[in-house]
Amino acid sequence: MAKAGIIPDNCFVLEVPIEEVYNRTVGRVQTDFLCDRSILVKQLLKLAKTVPETGFFYNKFFNSLVSVDGKKSKWYMEDLALEQIEKVTKANLEFARDYFFKTRPCVMENMHCDASLLKQSISQFGYMCPVSWKVNKQFVNCTHRP
Repeated sequence: MAKAGIIPDNCFVLEVPIEEVYNRTVGRVQTDFLCDRSILVKQLLKLAKTVPETGFFYNKFFNSLVSVDGKKSKWYMEDLALEQIEKVTKANLEFARDYFFKTRPCVMENMHCDASLLKQSISQFGYMCPVSWKVNKQFVNCTHRP
């Protein structure tokens, strides 16, 4: 699967507003070092800069970014994470089965593919060559140059 450029990882982004972080840490300001307001501000500023960049990278190159609402219950977040991981794992297993037995075309739904590999494989018609994918299980550019 690595040769085919498939990345089976999920990237989760927990979205919690800064105001909510302050409200949740009010009771621990005196007892917890990390809840000290000056340290917390520095951590939140660093996160505000790095998290969108990381999320953009995973979404652009691997399409594996899952946004999770941090204000919901922990059971909701756990269910969402398990559901996304299950989808990707099932898709990887089905892809491996279809790729190995070569009896049916591989389904790319819920697969985290390297975008640069797909870009190289897209033809002038906007799709990968379905014949080469069906027969050889390989991404092939369909453009014919005289």
